[in-house]
Amino acid sequence: MNMTRTIIAALAASTVLAAAAWSQASLPSLSGEEIMRKVDANATITTMAYVGTMRIDLGTRILEKEMRVVAEGRDKSFVEFSNPEDRGVRYLKVDKELWMYFPSEQETIKISGHLLKEGMMGSDVSYEDALESGAISDKYAISLIGTETLDGRSCYVLDLNAKVRTVNYERQKFWVDGERFVVLKSQMYAKSGRLLKESQALAVRQFGSRWFATEVRMEDKLKKGGGTVFTMKDIQFGVTLPEDMFSLRRLAR
Repeated sequence: MNMTRTIIAALAASTVLAAAAWSQASLPSLSGEEIMRKVDANATITTMAYVGTMRIDLGTRILEKEMRVVAEGRDKSFVEFSNPEDRGVRYLKVDKELWMYFPSEQETIKISGHLLKEGMMGSDVSYEDALESGAISDKYAISLIGTETLDGRSCYVLDLNAKVRTVNYERQKFWVDGERFVVLKSQMYAKSGRLLKESQALAVRQFGSRWFATEVRMEDKLKKGGGTVFTMKDIQFGVTLPEDMFSLRRLAR
């Protein structure tokens, strides 16, 4: 009886290992650059609109934020908060510039300098993160360092090292879904090698031929708390926007 159980256990283990090996081997043979170009292409948009929420775990309390967002490409976005505490607060991003409007003071300020390192509305996402734009493959030297299974999905594991000075992180590591070409997990490192932040896609949806992460958790490893979960709903692609959508005049309207 013990021998039978041993044989069954060995067969079961070999089956699991074989399935895992098949899963990894089933990924097409692509270079790191080719994989990242597919990720960039999947994330490229003309225009979009959505309702976003942020659940910010500060460790001692939870903050809930809701906003309406419109964007054009990766370089322009307009955000207006609608939760009671922040109703009417707006952000405008154009290229590498970011402005914030406060309705109570009827004042517009430009976010710059050391403020860019701060968490947006107290979240784990910095203003600097929000300003990130352009194709990742243009800014990093990308190497394929292996394959792994993450949450049941076969992933390429990429190592990204900055080749320009204008990036927020000297090095990043991506786990890219090998079928959908969505980044399921990423780690961001300082020049010293210290892990600064980690993000993970919690939900991925298909829109036509495009796969899109609609729920992402970001954790700042240098601060206390349980991270920030950002969720997108009511997503629309290819929306028509007013000509002055991304203007300071509309921001302060």
